[in-house]
Amino acid sequence: MRALYFIASIPYFISANLLLFASRSFRELNFQVIESVSSINHELPHEYLWVLQLAEDHRNSHHFGVDQLSFFRIVFQRIFRGVKQGGSTIEQQLVRTITSKYELTLRRKIIEQLLAVIVSTKFSKSRIASVYLQVAYLGTNLQGVDSLARKLDLDVHTDSNYLAVECVSRLKYPEPSKSSSAWMKKYNRRKHHVVNLLHKTGNKGIKVTRYTRRFW
Repeated sequence: MRALYFIASIPYFISANLLLFASRSFRELNFQVIESVSSINHELPHEYLWVLQLAEDHRNSHHFGVDQLSFFRIVFQRIFRGVKQGGSTIEQQLVRTITSKYELTLRRKIIEQLLAVIVSTKFSKSRIASVYLQVAYLGTNLQGVDSLARKLDLDVHTDSNYLAVECVSRLKYPEPSKSSSAWMKKYNRRKHHVVNLLHKTGNKGIKVTRYTRRFW
């Protein structure tokens, strides 16, 4: 499958390199992304990469920054069923977070994909995932897994299994400044989904614990 993804990614590689030559703004964005990733040398335990891939990008080990299969699925669902779905890879989510570009435009999406392809050629999957979880927006005053660990009084290394689930669950539903039953319901549903995915792959050691006031 990786060979097929490589072939499908060739137009992205070519386009990205052409833009690096022809577009100053693209070069600046690329420099921003590469420098940001390079500046964070600490890699998180493997549990974080595993949980992140299962929940957000299950074909991450196969593709080169863009999941073409997911992209075509999204287009099909949108055109024929009128359903909006997310399909950004971990690399794309990292690029979006670093550049702070969230416009709902085709141009922004294409630039994001091309930058994601470049990132995938320069850094390992574990490095990309680690950096993403260290800079990702997880809620009000929660930027990255380290800030979440402090809030929950957990250790990034010794509590990696549990904290990985807590962190990844908040990627889809960031924690608001004031908790609400609506957010709590969505958060717990997402958390159960993530844990169920882990159970299906054979990890029975991670259990779901609903939030209690001791974490606030």
